[in-house]
Amino acid sequence: MFEIMTIFSFLLGIGGAICAIVLPIVILVAFGYFMYRRSKMRDTAKQAAQDWSSTMGVVITSTVQVKRSYKSRSEIPVVVYQYQVNGKPYTGQVVKAGEQFFSVRIYGDAQKTIARYPVGAQVMVHYNPENPQESALER
Repeated sequence: MFEIMTIFSFLLGIGGAICAIVLPIVILVAFGYFMYRRSKMRDTAKQAAQDWSSTMGVVITSTVQVKRSYKSRSEIPVVVYQYQVNGKPYTGQVVKAGEQFFSVRIYGDAQKTIARYPVGAQVMVHYNPENPQESALER
């Protein structure tokens, strides 16, 4: 019985050591793959937006949303605009095509973005002719 317990303890120790080495590697690979896929989705969306149609719209909201967590603070520009396609009204809030998939913001960029899109401003809205609800202000 002592021999079985010793072997079991030895195997458990090896398993723990393997998990301590392999698990972080698996997590890093999974995170890397996730980021790669998000980046590809963003690039695909930006490329598709090059062929979108355009129409005039108007900015109805232009603010900076501040998100705080334990030790970080992020500022996100929120620009909401209205536009019409074939007489049907739509509302959008994507500034750059593809940014809904992956976006890294630099401090101060949110203020610069809302400065470009003040409330009431007439803006060119780029939209997907196959799905007019899909839109962006910049391609």
